[in-house]
Amino acid sequence: MRKENKGIILAIILISYFMILLDNSIIFTGTVKIAAELNLSQTALSWVSNAYSLTFGGLLLLGGSIGDIIGRKRIFSIGLLIFAVGSLLVGLAGSMMSIVLARVFQGIGSAILAPTSLALLMDSFSGKERTRAIVAYGATSGIGASIGLVIGGLFASLMS
Repeated sequence: MRKENKGIILAIILISYFMILLDNSIIFTGTVKIAAELNLSQTALSWVSNAYSLTFGGLLLLGGSIGDIIGRKRIFSIGLLIFAVGSLLVGLAGSMMSIVLARVFQGIGSAILAPTSLALLMDSFSGKERTRAIVAYGATSGIGASIGLVIGGLFASLMS
């Protein structure tokens, strides 16, 4: 595989992983705004986070297995599409039920993306390149979560 292709693969993997982390952090810090906009009780609001977490955690192993069986690249693309559509639906949600269902849909996409992105990284790199790619993957985790908290906080404070 050419070095340019590996760079593109790494960028796509890191951006998709970053989106998952960023989204969760933004939702976490934006819960007050979400609750106010949709008139959600604390119980209903907890489902906005829990619907995603339960779906993601519950389907994570299945997402990785499907990638192994059907093909990681194809399943990664499907997971990315599901996550993107889910994100759009979260943004358009106008009720408790619609945002919870959208978060479930996002969780399905994330449960496919997370394991297949790491598997693709492991397939695409070896030796020192693999070590560097894994370090970048780990750094993306911290950066995505941190930036998401900041962005979510800005949205919540500027739009409240």
